[in-house]
Amino acid sequence: MPLLGCQREYKYGLKPVNVSAIVHVEMKSRHNSGKSEWKLWVAFLVLLGGFIGAQYWLSATPTKYERVDLPLPQTRAERIKKLPEATMAPGRVVELDTTRGRIDFVLFEKDCPITTARIVELVQNKDYDGVKFTRVVPNALIQTGPVKNHVSPIKLEVLRGLVNTKGAVGMARASDPNSATSQFYILLEPWRHLDYDYAVFGRLIRGMDVAFRIRQGDVIKKAKLRALTPEDRKLFDRVLQIEAERATE
Repeated sequence: MPLLGCQREYKYGLKPVNVSAIVHVEMKSRHNSGKSEWKLWVAFLVLLGGFIGAQYWLSATPTKYERVDLPLPQTRAERIKKLPEATMAPGRVVELDTTRGRIDFVLFEKDCPITTARIVELVQNKDYDGVKFTRVVPNALIQTGPVKNHVSPIKLEVLRGLVNTKGAVGMARASDPNSATSQFYILLEPWRHLDYDYAVFGRLIRGMDVAFRIRQGDVIKKAKLRALTPEDRKLFDRVLQIEAERATE
């Protein structure tokens, strides 16, 4: 006997519903769903078994361990301790005739042969004649600009004892430690935070008062090189004595 609901649907122009077909499709769908779930479980168990087997194989395989000693980063103090000690032996003297007066500094040619050779070459070639002081930090530092001719960078030279004290003459450079070319600075006061990062290659012995008067744009009219005189040596020794006394204060 047809269902009442089906008769009413047919009465309003709708097709009768085959309930048995709906039940059959639903049962088939459940059967297929159960079959898919069974396959997923089988795949999961296979993967799990493979993982467990791989872990067992790896644990059973003998492994040879080798000790590798990695170098520890050096502290600044350790790095400085390994530097060679400077002799502080004065070499020849560079005279700068500037628009404000004369400045003399000795070269540490024995301690900084690469850096001082560059300075000597540029002085002898008259490359510093006409060069301006392009950087001035009042009561602290004066610095030259570059020479006109192109010169290649040189290697950084640092030794224990060559520090950025008052009167120190050092090479200016870019961020690369081995990028110094021709620019140099003269310190009017100690800048010890620069120690061992910049090459200190000389020491002022005359003209500190002139250096204090230098302003940005002032010019080196002429630079020349000469031998160290007995008077120069006395002035240099006095500079080192004053520096030693200041260090003990």
